[in-house]
Order: sequence, then structure tokens, then C-alpha cells
Amino acid sequence: MRFADNLKVVRRQKQMTQTDIAAQLHVSRQTISSWENGRSYPDIGMLVQISKAYDLSIDRLLKEDLGMLEHYEAQATSSRHQRRLVVVSYYLVVGLLFLSYLCHFMNWSVGTVPVIINGSLIMTTVTLIMNYPYFDDWVPTKRRGWELFGVIAMLAVLNIALEWPVLAHQIPTTSFLNAHAGAYLAGNASGKLLGDFLHLFIWTAAAVMAIEIPLQQARKAAS
Repeated sequence: MRFADNLKVVRRQKQMTQTDIAAQLHVSRQTISSWENGRSYPDIGMLVQISKAYDLSIDRLLKEDLGMLEHYEAQATSSRHQRRLVVVSYYLVVGLLFLSYLCHFMNWSVGTVPVIINGSLIMTTVTLIMNYPYFDDWVPTKRRGWELFGVIAMLAVLNIALEWPVLAHQIPTTSFLNAHAGAYLAGNASGKLLGDFLHLFIWTAAAVMAIEIPLQQARKAAS
């Protein structure tokens, strides 16, 4: 019997509606309907929850459904590829973050080196953020939420302090704007400031990733 048919039969034996089991599993009724009609499959974590809700072994639920087993094999392969991408991206972010700070402190402002470093840092940070769901949740508890907020605030203040001398230098005075082509210079200065603030955001995001991901893995190993 297919997994979808198993779900439907067991639910009816338990005298439960799709709405009942959806509320118990914290999913929508449409999701239950999709599983029972074979249009989609639950993930591994949800499969365990279904097994507990129906008081039925996972072996019984998956019995004779080769299509579902193939689905989970493909899902596991995809997950391994994604995790490999996350690991590579993580080391790129850490290395490029270090180079970016070094570029700032050494005042490497000539040539394409800063552009290459910061451009690569943006791309790898975005890649890492997109793949973060393959790690544990950011804020599983309220306490973790405040801890994460503290890390972000601390890094943001640190980066602003490092960049502030440059930012303050970029802000033109009113008398300077009046003495020169005001509108043009104001637009030019605004663009430069926007770029600097984007740099601050990328610095902070990359630093948060560099700190949080090892902490997540350490917590997972300790639990």
C-alpha cells in the first residue's frame, strides 16, 4: 500500500478528520490533503511527527512505497550538496571578511583589490544566508533571540566605529555645497554614503555568520 493510502486509512481508523490531524501537526489541512493524494511528501522530521500522532512505526507508514523512498534518497542527496555548498561558502566568507578588514586597516584604496574583495564578500554572504535554513533555526527560543540581537548590535557598533572616520569625512557641509554645484555634489555624496552603509551591512552580516554558525554546530554537538 502506498504512503498516501496508508495515511488516509490510518486517519479514518483513528476517526480523525484532516483538520484534526493538521491541527495536531501544526500544518494546514491542504497539506494533509496533498499528502493523502500523493501530490507531495512530508520531510523526515514531519514523518517522525506523523508516526507519533498515529502511533504507527515509520516502517509501516513507508511499507511498499518505493516512490517515497526514492524521494527521500533524492532529498538526502540534495541536502548533502547544499551542506557542502554552505561549508565552502562559510570558509569563503571568513577568509574574505578577514581580507576586507585588512583592506580597511591597510588603506588599500588603489586598484581593483577592494572592489574584488568586497564584491566576493557580498556574493558569498548572500549564498550563505540563502543556505542557512539547512542549519538549526536562528532563534529557537526567546533567549537565543536576545543573544543574537546582542551579537548583531555589538558587531554593528564595532563596524560603525571603524568606518565612522571615513563616513564623517564624506558628509559635505552646507557651506561647501553652496560654494560648489550643490545638487550634483549632494547626489554624489549620497551615493558614496549609501555604498559605505552597504559595506557596513555586509561586514556585519558576514561577521554574524562567522560567529553564529560555529556556535550553532557546537550547540548541536553538545545536545
